[in-house]
Amino acid sequence: MKTKRIVYGCDWNYCNEYSLISLLPDSFKLTMNKKWLNENIYGNGSVHACHTCSNEMCGNRRHHINYDQCAFASCNNPTTCSLYNVWHDVETDELCYQSECTKSVLIGESSEDNQKYKVQVEAIVYLSQNRSNFEIWKLNINCAAHDCTRSSIFQEVKGQIKNDITKLMAFPAVRLSTTASNVQSIQPTLSCYECACYNDPACTCNIVQPFDASLSYCTIVRVNFESGHFTVDLEHINRNSTRVHIRKFPFLLAEESILYNETTKEWTTRTNILVYGCNWHLCNHPSLVTLLPNSFKMTLSDEWLNENILDNGTSMRACHECPGAPTCGTIDFIDASRCPIHSCNTTCVVSDLFDDPSTGELCYESYCSSTEAELTEYQHRVELEGIIYGDQPDIVELWEIDLYCRADDCSRPELFNEIRENLTLETENITLLLDNSSQPIVEPQIICYDCFCYDDPNCTCDKYTVSSALSSYCTIIRENYGEDFFIALEHINRNSTRVYIREFPYLLVEESIIYDEKTGWWFTRNNIVVFGCNWDYCNDPRLVPYLPNSFQMRLPETWLNSNVLGNGEPARNCHECPDAPQCGTNDFLDISRCPIHSCNTTCLVSDTFDDPLTGEQCYQSFCAPPDSEFFTIDPHRVELEGVIYARHPRKVELWEIDVFCRADDCSRPEIFKEIRQHLCVDLGDYTLFLGNTSTVGQDNDTTICPATTTTKTTTLITTTSTTATATISMTTTFTTTTFRITTPRPTTSRTTPSAIVNTTTSATSASVTSGTTSKVEQTTTAPYETTTTAKSSPSTYIAYDILLPFLLLVSLINLY
Repeated sequence: MKTKRIVYGCDWNYCNEYSLISLLPDSFKLTMNKKWLNENIYGNGSVHACHTCSNEMCGNRRHHINYDQCAFASCNNPTTCSLYNVWHDVETDELCYQSECTKSVLIGESSEDNQKYKVQVEAIVYLSQNRSNFEIWKLNINCAAHDCTRSSIFQEVKGQIKNDITKLMAFPAVRLSTTASNVQSIQPTLSCYECACYNDPACTCNIVQPFDASLSYCTIVRVNFESGHFTVDLEHINRNSTRVHIRKFPFLLAEESILYNETTKEWTTRTNILVYGCNWHLCNHPSLVTLLPNSFKMTLSDEWLNENILDNGTSMRACHECPGAPTCGTIDFIDASRCPIHSCNTTCVVSDLFDDPSTGELCYESYCSSTEAELTEYQHRVELEGIIYGDQPDIVELWEIDLYCRADDCSRPELFNEIRENLTLETENITLLLDNSSQPIVEPQIICYDCFCYDDPNCTCDKYTVSSALSSYCTIIRENYGEDFFIALEHINRNSTRVYIREFPYLLVEESIIYDEKTGWWFTRNNIVVFGCNWDYCNDPRLVPYLPNSFQMRLPETWLNSNVLGNGEPARNCHECPDAPQCGTNDFLDISRCPIHSCNTTCLVSDTFDDPLTGEQCYQSFCAPPDSEFFTIDPHRVELEGVIYARHPRKVELWEIDVFCRADDCSRPEIFKEIRQHLCVDLGDYTLFLGNTSTVGQDNDTTICPATTTTKTTTLITTTSTTATATISMTTTFTTTTFRITTPRPTTSRTTPSAIVNTTTSATSASVTSGTTSKVEQTTTAPYETTTTAKSSPSTYIAYDILLPFLLLVSLINLY
């Protein structure tokens, strides 16, 4: 497909920045299966009948188009059919249809709009939504296959169209906030795979690096050694690093040696270097590496080589001598008088270097090899360096020719023209390399920062990896353990969260609201924050310092006192679900399966949502064992895990609620609905992540917390140079006591940030278990000390998705 027109639209100051212009041509690419087009559009090249509508037919979901009014009618002459589908409202499917035999006045095929066979698509992709999805506004079809004007053809076309989203990297996904001036958008770059392999014919690679697209391009370079070993490098190279300027992309370059074996008396061709070069996003894909060997070869006939290069048995030969410097000219004329002929009893070495093969400009040099420098093998040799451009795959331009010859007068300048005339080009896989439409289908890719940091609030990162955009997305994850924390910038699998992520970008927070027995205060501790997004480089490390204050969830202290803390009674009613969670919806849950029992310890209640959008949830409750030397439990605590999406950032969806309570009947299922009703959200720097996409007063918004709240907030010590200094009244030390159950965290292994070339990689392993003593910084108005308990592990990933009640049950079984 060829892009005829492309428009980027945005609605904030200076958003149509000049640097984006060069990226527009390749930003939004639609493709279709060629086989399907041949069968359903081209057909036999002409038709004798088409569906014909006397007038344009319109309809929508409620009032469908009556296609019967467009009868199948004969055309006056063998021709093609012309039809179109225009959507006036994509959301309601309000559209119009027209079909007829192509009129002769339209056969002006010089116009792009009047191509005889075509599928013309007008489509839009909204950058703030899933970029894999796009809406089609209009379809124009000129076809010559039988019954190609059938009413279903438009749906079939829509099903065949694929969108390559990987080239949208530089276009922001959300409306940038005017307060985000210190988090600049990434400048337009060219991203290339960056890996080095030795004796690996496939060279699997998922590391990428961005560079200035105006100064570099992507390459796959294979170097073959005489020993049979080889290297493969996927990398950028500088735009001006080649001796001859690369005029077009893609290209293939080969450096070869045509060698004479003195023992076998045979000529052989050896490929020394092969280079594939291209200049679009991730174009040096590893899937192309195996296509490079033998992609093209330059050869000369044995007869010509024997006559013009090989020693004819004489001890002396004529050889031009240019003692001072090369003599330059053109293919048609070079002043050979500057290189007089001398007698030579060794090898004559002749070079022809092209400054610009397209103009025939070259420099010629020739001399008789000294006895000391005489070659011991391959005394008869031709070195060739040639390039093929994608738009002329059957033409090779020679950059350099070097001859090592012993034939008489083998240094004559005319010899280079003879080489070009006698050169034979052999190609293999060249179409797959130089024709983008023929290359192996690669599913859409997404580039993410990929680094791991421990107790580093900025987490500087210059390593990037690429993965499937269909099955993964980018994240910034911060997990807090007292005063310690670790940060991960990485891909995660699309299905790795317990609840499916519906939209991007999003923010997810897991918090603990904990009661302090000594002070009688409630405070909130942030355990984990996740930012998720689905466009290239979106998990920018410059966002890391703003993550802790992106948003927090709160509950009123009066409600917590009444419904979680209780009145100090030694026993309370607690539902018991001894076997498994009971699942249902917000409106109905069979609580009879969880009968009420008296409980003189802490009642543990969990509400886990399989789908917050539909209200599907699983409820579990039981009375905890008494405290012992093996474990201690917080008697009063609420754990909340909530997510907000960019489209509706003022609405918090709760994925999980865990309540540790001693109030009477605090395990009633209705308590979770009450929590959602009383929940408020404190929106901090969320616009840096989600953009200014919210509107005030949307239905079902979560209440915004008042400026002053009675719930105390634990703020982690994360002072950085990029954030404003907060006013802290005091610092309080908490001693954290946890269960004696060892709950292992998943061991994380990541490679450290690496340099662009010759990467040194090491594995970093982090294993965190519950049970830590920590300091936290507390925003309060009075000094106090307290004993609290850290939660075991967050439940962001499926690997963590084990409810705390199960852990306690397992512990109890082990004890007894």
